Amino acid sequence: MGPPSIRGETQTALVDTLIDSEWLLRRFRAVDTQLFENAWHVFDITLGKVFTDNCDVFARLQRRIDSTQRHYHNALRELRRLQFAESEPEPTPATPPIQTPNPQIGFVPPPAADPASPQDREADPPASTHHTLTSPVPARCDRG
Repeated sequence: MGPPSIRGETQTALVDTLIDSEWLLRRFRAVDTQLFENAWHVFDITLGKVFTDNCDVFARLQRRIDSTQRHYHNALRELRRLQFAESEPEPTPATPPIQTPNPQIGFVPPPAADPASPQDREADPPASTHHTLTSPVPARCDRG
């Protein structure tokens, strides 16, 4: 799966912000390097001395770097939020449950006709009350 596609003016503007911020951050890194190198070579002093002598310049540069990084991360977070919202499926409207007529409270419907119901058994002739015991296994006769 590739990167998400960019759709709409808002997402395009956010991508432009990301690109611009990245470009500024690269420039600020170059400026930081040049400030150190220029002061170091001109005055032939240590890096610590370069920093302390130019503390205001470096602080101003760091504020710009911090601001640009915040801008970059805010744009990235918003772009991801928009793309995630687009990737979610549309919620389907909930279908209302089928309404069945409610039976009266306390009403018990009659049972459905059952072939083995007592009414049908009464119509059968009465069975004999005399039972004989039979063996489940037939007797073997050895005739021989």
